[in-house]
Amino acid sequence: MADGLRGSAGSGDVRIWPAVGRGDQAMYIVLGSPAGTALLEVPVQDVRTFLENTEALVPRGAESGHIDWNVELANLFAKG
Repeated sequence: MADGLRGSAGSGDVRIWPAVGRGDQAMYIVLGSPAGTALLEVPVQDVRTFLENTEALVPRGAESGHIDWNVELANLFAKG
């Protein structure tokens, strides 16, 4: 999402980009699936606030250090 604040980001089912002509006010998020596509317009400040709060808890690039993959896989297979 942070990359989408500056330009086009994402691929496949999720794409994000700033709203051209809207200054720093809005950005678009497209969610796609075989069932259809949704175009969302979201306020940039809300996205910035979300990212700031999230990155205060888990710095960007450090996500994998906060996940115990063995536990998560065990939980996934236990449900399956």
